[in-house]
Amino acid sequence: MNKLRTINTIGANSVFTKTAIETQGDYTEMEALLPQCSREEIRHIHPLQTIELEALDGKLGIILPDRRLIIKPGQAFQIPKNMEHAFYNADEKPVRFKSILKPALHTEWLAKEIVAATHRKQSKWISTIEHSYILSQIKGEYYRSGVPIVLQKILHPLLANIAIFLGLHKKVRPVY
Repeated sequence: MNKLRTINTIGANSVFTKTAIETQGDYTEMEALLPQCSREEIRHIHPLQTIELEALDGKLGIILPDRRLIIKPGQAFQIPKNMEHAFYNADEKPVRFKSILKPALHTEWLAKEIVAATHRKQSKWISTIEHSYILSQIKGEYYRSGVPIVLQKILHPLLANIAIFLGLHKKVRPVY
């Protein structure tokens, strides 16, 4: 059984409810609980995946390049591939929501490795070098906004080599 894990910088407690193995790679599904007044500060892009978000309890805020919107329980919103986005708690109480990422790709591996990296550092922030090493293992599946993707395609492999030199790669589970 999957257990609740705190992932990303907003402290969301998440659990995978459908894994890539269960769906033959078609999608992965997770349920998350955002604490009161939490904000996702890091916008990001999934170039190869669509994301379906559904509010289960509370109001989920979604930040897109051209607007912000709020979905309430029972409402859903789909983020197309390659669209910059972030989400946040738009309520005065914790918000529970479901996200489905299609296709599954390495979503579960990425989430688990980011959690492991933050635990190793005992911080909610992952080191840039280790983050780059992790992202270099799943080329083209996930990018952070704010730095041009073309630059990330150059920087992540360079920083990944530094991670290897420092031995950080030994702490990361192989992607396959």
